[in-house]
Amino acid sequence: MASDLQEHPDGDPAAAVVLPVYGPDGTCLTDFGPDPVVAAGGAPRTGEQRQIEAIRSCEPGPELDAWLRGLDPRVLPSAIVVEVIAAQTRIESYQHARTLGLIAELASRPEMSPEWSPLAGAPPTQACVAGDELAMRLGWPRVTAMKTVHRALVLDGMLGATREALEVGHLDAAKAQVLTAELADLPFQVAHAVEDAVLPDAHQCSVAELRQRVAREIRLVDPEGAAARRERARCTRKVSHPRPQPDGMASMWLVLDAADALRVDGVLTHAAKTAKALGDDRTLDQLRADGLRDLVVGDVPEPDGPAFEVHLSPGLPVPPEPNRSWNGATFIDRDGAVLTRPVEPIPIATLTPLGDTATHPEPRVGDPAPAREAPRTPTGVPTDTGAELGAGASVATRVSTDAGAEDDARVSIDAGAEDDATVSTDGGTGAGTTTNATTPNPSSGASPPAPTPSLVATATARRGCTRCSGRPGAEVRITIPASTLLALDDQPAHLDGHGPIDAVQARALAIGGVWQRVVTDPLTDRVLDVGRERYRPPAALADLIRTRDRTCAAPGCRVPACACELDHTQEFHPQPGGDLDAPLGRTDADNLGPVCHRHHRLKTDGGFRLRQIEPGLFEWLTPTGHRYLTRPGTGQIHDATADPYDAPPPF
Repeated sequence: MASDLQEHPDGDPAAAVVLPVYGPDGTCLTDFGPDPVVAAGGAPRTGEQRQIEAIRSCEPGPELDAWLRGLDPRVLPSAIVVEVIAAQTRIESYQHARTLGLIAELASRPEMSPEWSPLAGAPPTQACVAGDELAMRLGWPRVTAMKTVHRALVLDGMLGATREALEVGHLDAAKAQVLTAELADLPFQVAHAVEDAVLPDAHQCSVAELRQRVAREIRLVDPEGAAARRERARCTRKVSHPRPQPDGMASMWLVLDAADALRVDGVLTHAAKTAKALGDDRTLDQLRADGLRDLVVGDVPEPDGPAFEVHLSPGLPVPPEPNRSWNGATFIDRDGAVLTRPVEPIPIATLTPLGDTATHPEPRVGDPAPAREAPRTPTGVPTDTGAELGAGASVATRVSTDAGAEDDARVSIDAGAEDDATVSTDGGTGAGTTTNATTPNPSSGASPPAPTPSLVATATARRGCTRCSGRPGAEVRITIPASTLLALDDQPAHLDGHGPIDAVQARALAIGGVWQRVVTDPLTDRVLDVGRERYRPPAALADLIRTRDRTCAAPGCRVPACACELDHTQEFHPQPGGDLDAPLGRTDADNLGPVCHRHHRLKTDGGFRLRQIEPGLFEWLTPTGHRYLTRPGTGQIHDATADPYDAPPPF
């Protein structure tokens, strides 16, 4: 490569960066000329050092990108491969900065900032709809898209120096995100002062170190604003909704005040260690997770291990702790007395097992039900017996049963209002057979009908839950084929708000609930139309719509249908200022669909248009003209932007 001359900002000419060229065997073929370090009186450097210097000096851009694409890393020395990786990350930072610049340009367009009507409530927190547009086009989670748009706008405005550092590869995307997250809500002067202090050495810090440096600089630059910042931060405390994980698991996370988080952590750890010392064979992580579940839900199945009772006693007095500064120095007042801060005594918790489970054999199906005892928390503290299973504490499961003929019977199992539940499956117009399965009433001594062997095993495994206490809102809904429920096969079931689960877990969840029959089309597995001529759909119709669609009707939105609003795709009421002669929609399965609050507002005021082509098949038109077809709950999404409008749906 040629050594072209370029001019420094101070006017002195300097040679452009020359990237090394390598032969097929990895030998460097570039002659870098005399070493300027030797000319300045320093020790000579090796050829590998000169190559590393040249690679590091090249700023990201088309030239560096083309050089990286032409390399064969298999023949390069390991030290050069490390520098090639570093150069590739600079290219990624450069491309990320360009992407954020494009996102900022999109967010600045007028159609991305609609006028929100006050008739539908207060304007949403995210008034810009650019994140929603990108979430549909790119398949991003909506929260991720919103945060990315916010980051792009901050870098395009207040934090211009951070954007420039990202463009030249001085920062990577993770470090730029730290700066935008920590500085976006600060006053302009404070954000600029912190940015100027941390940017020069940001490339030498890890992400965690950069976050600590930013927090320290904020305290130094704006100590008076600490109280206001803490109050704003406390307002963000929350518990996330479950996110599906593989193999029937889910994850949640919570944001708490630091002291509260440490107290929760301490209670869970202490209880777990005590249970471990008393012989529980679960790991500490398992005990902590089960303990949190038991404390919140009050569901303590006996197979999960022994229950414990907590006895709290006042802790020993703790001597006051002297106040110390950041460098360890002890604060002393003018009289020479050491300043101390009071420390509250930590109560002593003693956990004792409730009893040996071996002395209480597992009841068998058909045995008279034992007297109910007070349900207990995971640590064994009795809970309010008035919170036992009732109409307000239902655990509902939805079961899809295939009778083998022209229709399916979907049933919902609910452990709430009634102890006995009957399932009726219609064997079709020709057979006309009915199968009844009744769950036993735990309070009665009557023996239930003998179930099939597969159901006996499942019921026995779940008998330990009969003494558990439910909690209002602790509801589980599952859709399971009847053949799987009867152990004829192992087809996967669907857990609302999570996704597919295996047959064993589905059968375990289906035991002990109230079943509700829902008729579906055997060919398409879709709920049949049961239209109504009124605005608010009756409970049966609303249940059918949520069963059919399972999630929000927007592309990529995973909000469960039970947490969505039922929307009339074609408006039921005439819109203010709209065409008075426009046809109005009906309240039936052809014109209803579950839509989360955000996407409902987008359809009403945000410039997004929605059409239901057929029951359960939705078409979305975005403000930019993109067109998407989706069947909610199935994962079927199609970008039809470039398709002819008369083309048939692909699914």
